[in-house]
Amino acid sequence: MKRTKVIFSLGIVALIVLAFVLLPSCKTKSTTETTAAETTVAETTSAETTSAETTGVDLTSIPKEKLYETFREMAKAGKYEGEPAKGHTLAFANIIKAFPFCTSVENSIIEHWKLAGGLDSDLTILDNAADPQIAIQNKDIIFNKKPEVFLQFQFDAKINDQIAKEAKEKGVFIIAIDVPVGDFPFMGVNNYGTAVLTGQWAIEQIEKMGGIDKVDLILYQNVPQVGETVFLRIKGSVDEMVKKYGDIVDPEKTGSKGVWAVADSSSTEKAKKDFQDILAKYPQAKSIVLFCLNDQSAAGYQAAADISGRWDPDNTLICSQGLDELGMQLIRDNIVDGDSSYFPEKYGEYLIPGSLAYMYGGEKAVPKEMYVENVIITKDNIDQYYPQK
Repeated sequence: MKRTKVIFSLGIVALIVLAFVLLPSCKTKSTTETTAAETTVAETTSAETTSAETTGVDLTSIPKEKLYETFREMAKAGKYEGEPAKGHTLAFANIIKAFPFCTSVENSIIEHWKLAGGLDSDLTILDNAADPQIAIQNKDIIFNKKPEVFLQFQFDAKINDQIAKEAKEKGVFIIAIDVPVGDFPFMGVNNYGTAVLTGQWAIEQIEKMGGIDKVDLILYQNVPQVGETVFLRIKGSVDEMVKKYGDIVDPEKTGSKGVWAVADSSSTEKAKKDFQDILAKYPQAKSIVLFCLNDQSAAGYQAAADISGRWDPDNTLICSQGLDELGMQLIRDNIVDGDSSYFPEKYGEYLIPGSLAYMYGGEKAVPKEMYVENVIITKDNIDQYYPQK
C-alpha cells in the first residue's frame, strides 16, 4: 500500500513538472498568434491612416479635385513625397514598343512609377504591337490581374470602345493614352489644338514660298481605323488652310489642290507603299505639302517619293506630329520641316499623377482630359529642346 502511494505521489510530481515544462510553449504560441493578429490590424490601420503618414503630404486635407495637381507638381519636380505609389498596382499596354515615341512613353511611365515608390512587381507592362487581336489578349491578361489603374495605349478606336465596356463591367479603371477608351479619362494630345498649331505654322511657310499659287498638291493623311479623335490632328490643319485659302485647298471640294491621302500610319513600310500609290495618281505635282499623323508616316512618304524619283526637299513641305527620335533625325536630315512635339518623354509626368489621384481619391479626382503642351520643332530650334549628345 505504501509502495502504491509512493508511486502515485511520484506520478503526481511528474505530471506537475511536465505541466510547467509545457505551459511556456503554450503561452509562447498564444503570444505569437496575438502578435500576428495585432500586426495585421496595425497594417490595415496603417493603410487607412492619414495620407500624411504614407506620402508626407496630408492628402485628407486636399479636395479630391486638387489631388491630381498635387501629384503633378511632385512629378514636375521629379520628387514624390513619401512614396505614394508603394503598395499600389498599375498596368500599361503600349501601342507598339518598336516605335521610338512609344518607347519614350514607356520609359517615362516606368521612371515616374519608381520615383513615386512603385515596385517593379506591382507594374505590368505589355506590348499591343499595333495589332488589335494582341491588344484584346493583353486586355484579358490585365483584367485577370485586376490592377488599380490600367493605362491603355491602343490605336483601334472600335476595339477601345469594346474594352471600355468590359472594364466598366469588371470595375477596372482606365486612363486612355492618345486614343480614347470610351468615356474614361484621356491623357495625351489636344488633337484639334495641335492640328490648328500645325496648320498656322504651315501657312507661314507657304507664304514664305510665295503663296498657295506656288503649291501643286496638298496631301492630308487620313487613317479611318484610328477613329474620329485622332483624325482631329489633321482636321484642325484642314480647317486653318481652308480659312486662309478657301475651297482651293479643301479636300472635300472637287478639283481642289487638297486631297485626302489614305495611308497606313502604323509603320514606315506600310506608309511607303500607300504613298507610292498616292503619288502615282498625281504625276505632274512638283511642289507638295504633306500633313501627316506621325514620323513613321513622314519617313514612309520620303521613301516613297525617293523610289518614285519625286523626292525634292526644296519643293516639299512636310508637317509631322509627335516628334520621336526618328522625327528628330528626319528634321536634322532636312526631310521633315516642322514637327509638333508631344514630348513623349514627359508622358509619365501626367499618367502617374493621374493614376495616383485615382488611387487616393477615386474617379472624380482624375481630370477627364490631361493634355500635353505642344511646340512646333524645326531645324532652327531643335537643339534648344533636344541638344545633340
